[in-house]
Amino acid sequence: MKKIQSFILILGSLFFVQFASAQNNVIKVIVPYAPGGNVDNIARVYSKYISEKYNENWIVENVSGGSGVIGAAQVAKAKPDGTTLLFSADVHSMASLVIKSVPYDAIKDFTPISLVAKAPLIFVVNAELVKSINLTQLVEEIKADPKRFNFAISGAGSSPQLGAEIFKSRAGVSVPTINYRGTGPAVADLAGGHVNLMTVTPLAVMPFIKSGKLRALAVTSKQRFIGASEVPTTAEAGMSGFELENAYGFWGPKGVPDSILNKISGQIKQVSQDADLQKRLLELGVVATWVSPEDTAKHISQEFKRNKEVYTKANIQPE
Repeated sequence: MKKIQSFILILGSLFFVQFASAQNNVIKVIVPYAPGGNVDNIARVYSKYISEKYNENWIVENVSGGSGVIGAAQVAKAKPDGTTLLFSADVHSMASLVIKSVPYDAIKDFTPISLVAKAPLIFVVNAELVKSINLTQLVEEIKADPKRFNFAISGAGSSPQLGAEIFKSRAGVSVPTINYRGTGPAVADLAGGHVNLMTVTPLAVMPFIKSGKLRALAVTSKQRFIGASEVPTTAEAGMSGFELENAYGFWGPKGVPDSILNKISGQIKQVSQDADLQKRLLELGVVATWVSPEDTAKHISQEFKRNKEVYTKANIQPE
């Protein structure tokens, strides 16, 4: 009987140690948007693969509201011990350009960890309302009758808004933007003919392109996008220098120690090379990648500088 009791005590101790270990390895990944969008989906793919490979519990928590500000603010206030991370798009840094009184500095109050996925925007037009088949023709068509055109954007501070403003600046045209609450309603109105221009993530519009309701004029990257290889680049379509990619990645609070930062970034690097993960992300319309913490910080700083210049030139003020 004593042997049995001792055996039970040993099993109980082992269970407690394993349970405590599991609890200590919980990593909370804050997605500052509602479930179901690209940011959420990509975060869940990476969290799943990292959890399985390293026997850790990476748990995605959606904290939406305030155009991503509420969730990001929660991470900014968290302890810099690597147990609370932010997963978002690189436009996360633009909050202060479009929203008044943001309760953090998107550059100074976060530790960039790694960018993990990227995709260009795709420039699309309503196929019935717009005759142009490339950007050179589109500029000419707009200049001939500018009042006929408008841009759909999926929210202030979004990459589609950036794409619209960069295009207008480079083309030298003035086209109003129609602000929607999300990509879905914007794309629906574009396909329905209520608006006629948009830059957007490829996945959101590929079904409409295949059906003929929308026409793709270009992807906003240096090389053609693997998920839509038949669509030319902006340079090929007549507007060199018009480049804009969505990048997605992980941030921590300010002050994450190098040992923790390098550990997490190393884990991300390893899973980003997994063929199944790469395939899954391609199905989401993005390409898996890995960018070091140092280069991620440089990217964010450069993008913020460029975006601020675009918004200043367009006279877009925080609201």
